[in-house]
Amino acid sequence: MTLRNVVAVCAALLLGALGYRLYLARSGAAAVDPLLVMVTQMRTRAILEHEREITVWYRSCPEVPGVNPQVLVIWPGKLSYEIDLAATRLELRGDVLYATTPPIRADEPAVPTELGEYVASSSVWTLPSDQQLVLDEMRKASPLARHLSVYYLRHDAGLVQRFRDELESFLRGLTGALGVPVKRIEVQIPASDVVIPARPSLSLCSGSSALANGAPFARRLADGSEAGVNPSRPLAPP
Repeated sequence: MTLRNVVAVCAALLLGALGYRLYLARSGAAAVDPLLVMVTQMRTRAILEHEREITVWYRSCPEVPGVNPQVLVIWPGKLSYEIDLAATRLELRGDVLYATTPPIRADEPAVPTELGEYVASSSVWTLPSDQQLVLDEMRKASPLARHLSVYYLRHDAGLVQRFRDELESFLRGLTGALGVPVKRIEVQIPASDVVIPARPSLSLCSGSSALANGAPFARRLADGSEAGVNPSRPLAPP
């Protein structure tokens, strides 16, 4: 769901809440617990989703005796996340509304590999061995995107804050439409304990790092092994 769709869903919920208040005012019907209305609206009509576009690039130096090839790999992808509001709990204590959600879930990422660029430092990929090197790197795009989806889910605090802000804004609109006097909304999103899928070996060139939107997520160590790099800042847009 894009941000525009999220806004559309929120608008529909607010209209429903306003219609509910108008119905009570005109019919003189007994008041219904507004918290129950919020829970019903939230659980039956809304899912919070967030998409992040990334561009991954790195230099790969696979071991090929007597050739020493170097391949620059660049490809775009889209990481998708969501919170299931049907499992979110609401509690009103005085003028403070507490919302406790399930952990953020990472969906299957989208990797349009046909749009990637594979550039060699030497030949134009006319030899069978060269073509195989390119194919080997192309096959890593999807498993690498799955790794990055959970990698940022576990390490990027900016992702959690984005969901927290969106849910707070959503609930603020509902409480306003229902006339619930709330001064503060506390959103609790538990950390995800999903295991990060293994990162495919990228055969990074000596001293180089693999980057997503300019932020390194893996680097080659002096002993030739590859290690992950925890992000020091939220994932920036491409």
